[in-house]
Amino acid sequence: MSMLMRLCVPIVALLFGVAAVALPGGCSRKTAGKPTTVRGAVTFQGRPLVGGVVVFTPDPERGSSGKPIRGNVGADGRYELRLTDGIPISPGWYRVALAAPPTLEPTSAVSAFFPPKLARPDMSGLVREVKPEQENVFEFAIEVPVNVATR
Repeated sequence: MSMLMRLCVPIVALLFGVAAVALPGGCSRKTAGKPTTVRGAVTFQGRPLVGGVVVFTPDPERGSSGKPIRGNVGADGRYELRLTDGIPISPGWYRVALAAPPTLEPTSAVSAFFPPKLARPDMSGLVREVKPEQENVFEFAIEVPVNVATR
């Protein structure tokens, strides 16, 4: 009888392990589906923000964790967040930080300073939810009244 038990226990344990992985909510479900992407555009005073940076930082207060993800803003004001090795961006809530390029100064076309608080995810007030298995498009339009635009 003990020989029968020695053979049955590992087989039963293996079957339970296979069943747990195959059921919905098991480990195989985390890697399935389309990758999650995040893209969009940033404007400042109605014009594309050229050369800035967008950073999505997981919001621990809303249950998200991980490393911040950054993307450069192109000449047309557009950005796209990508992770290395083709890993999809984790779904969840993110605090967003926006930074202007260091050369952005008020000109005749843009008569205000880019708000420095937007460069800090804890102070920007910008929060977005990245949803799984879909393309997430987030547009940021930054408008600063000229009379309160100070450094």
